[in-house]
Amino acid sequence: MAAASLSAGAAQGSDAEAAKAPPLCVFSKHLQFLNYEKLAVTCRQLRLDGVDLTVRRGGHVRPERVAVDLPKAVDALRAEGIAVPMITTDYLSAKDPYVPEVLAAAQQCGISYCRIGSHRYVQDEAIAEQLRRITEDIRGLAAVAEEHEITAGYHNHSGANNFGANLWDLYRIYEQVDSPYLGSNFDVGHAQVENGYGNWEITARLMAPWVRMMSVKDFYFEDGKPLWCPLGEGMVDVARYLALFRTHAGFAGPVSLHFEYKIKGREEMIQEIEKTVNYMRKEIFPKAGYGDSRVS
Repeated sequence: MAAASLSAGAAQGSDAEAAKAPPLCVFSKHLQFLNYEKLAVTCRQLRLDGVDLTVRRGGHVRPERVAVDLPKAVDALRAEGIAVPMITTDYLSAKDPYVPEVLAAAQQCGISYCRIGSHRYVQDEAIAEQLRRITEDIRGLAAVAEEHEITAGYHNHSGANNFGANLWDLYRIYEQVDSPYLGSNFDVGHAQVENGYGNWEITARLMAPWVRMMSVKDFYFEDGKPLWCPLGEGMVDVARYLALFRTHAGFAGPVSLHFEYKIKGREEMIQEIEKTVNYMRKEIFPKAGYGDSRVS
């Protein structure tokens, strides 16, 4: 069973290691206006541990230039003490352009995790057939990831027609593919949107053995629709999610900060990241049972 192999695998580490707070990262999409050197300096000043680096069209690294630009980005970040534990791609299938090149470059750079793309259901095809096809697409990506010893993580999105909005979609795939190199890039905000009142703890426990990375955001409902908001101002209990993943599966993977609400400009974005980093270190990690989070 995949859950047993994953929870026992090297990707999560021992209980002793899990006592230390996970690496706190920022999704580099939100700092797209910075070059590699300025990104590195800014992240150091913000007291981040790492960067969730975009390797996709329009990202910090374009896939067709990955062999040259990914090492440049990683070197610049590491020179300032900033890790790159994960990259974000938009790959849906192993047949997509540059999949082996991107994963090979990531392996060469010592990157352990890769977020893959998110599938959508279509209206004019049977759900069972779509499930079969998506399963095979993800199985293929997991196989390439295994060749390069990188863990592929599926990112759950809420909303109509998004595959994985119903987390049982992903449970089914993880059980069927049964690969230690496939897991979840678990988005607590999107999970809460779809499981808002009480079921979220059950689905979190269901997913815990496969959670390799986490994406963090917050929201509240208004007029029946989710509205993204600063962390701590909505209905997502991030500390409880982290505690569940820590106690049920020893989670110690990267935690990526996302900012989907409206922020005026570049300086305001940097200030918002700084505020959120402080909140995570002083409030969220301690409540989740983690220690040693660079609190000054």
